[in-house]
Amino acid sequence: MASSGGKEEAVGMPQLDFSNFDNQSFWLVVFLVAVFVVIKVLVMPRMEATLTNRRKIIEEDIQEAEEFRDKAVEIEKTLNLELESARKKANGILRTGKDQIKENMTEALSDIDEKIDEMVQESNKNISKIKQKADKEVQTLSKKLAPEIVRAILPS
Repeated sequence: MASSGGKEEAVGMPQLDFSNFDNQSFWLVVFLVAVFVVIKVLVMPRMEATLTNRRKIIEEDIQEAEEFRDKAVEIEKTLNLELESARKKANGILRTGKDQIKENMTEALSDIDEKIDEMVQESNKNISKIKQKADKEVQTLSKKLAPEIVRAILPS
């Protein structure tokens, strides 16, 4: 490189030139303080507000979930009580139904027994009438046939 005006230029990176370290250190400190102030004043309050809102929403959601859980437990208890009550009613209805069926069956069996007794009595009456008719017919037939049998047995 050519030199101009008799001054020598520094060779290499200007950041590493020791003559500029004071100036660079000052501006580095100014820049870092400015960044810190911007972060502290602008960014951190917004982040805190956002985090606070998130915590608040999460806590509200947790409280709401606990309320729903409590309501669900209450509803479950109510349903269990109603289910038990329904089971008791169903068992009572079944018992009543069974008792009514037994009574109806007993009444039906007694009615059937009475009808069977009536039918047996009617059958016995019919049988006795038929026997009487048969006896009368046998007597009339025997009266008619007796002389013929006697004639057939005795040679004439």
